[in-house]
Amino acid sequence: MKARFLRFSLLSAGLLMLSVATFAHHGTFVSYDTAHQITMKAVMTEFNYTNPHIQLYFDVKDDKGNVTHWSAEGPDPAVLVQAGWGRKKTTAALAPGTEVTITVSPARNGKPVGTVSNVVFANGDSLCGLGGARGKDNCPQQ
Repeated sequence: MKARFLRFSLLSAGLLMLSVATFAHHGTFVSYDTAHQITMKAVMTEFNYTNPHIQLYFDVKDDKGNVTHWSAEGPDPAVLVQAGWGRKKTTAALAPGTEVTITVSPARNGKPVGTVSNVVFANGDSLCGLGGARGKDNCPQQ
């Protein structure tokens, strides 16, 4: 009887820890203001094609010439692959120094971080609909 209770308790504790860790990671709608996206002209400084989310780092210059360093997370790389943006293509397109127009859902706490929805390149190519924003003005219908 003690062994059965101990086994049940350990199994319950293990499942509880697993479920807490699973739900703790996905706080996108809590952390970011998805109802008020902002679009900015930016210069890429770094790009990481990593799981579970890609990471973009870029500089944004305001009207006075002040530069703010931003970071934004995107979807997992599988989403990019489905859209035809594999590792090589995406890494080359988002190389440091590349000028882009980027749309993000900014952090609710006001810090320069967000989750990326769209990236439009100077040549007109776009990486769109990452945050469900397909069809927005800065991202042509696909």
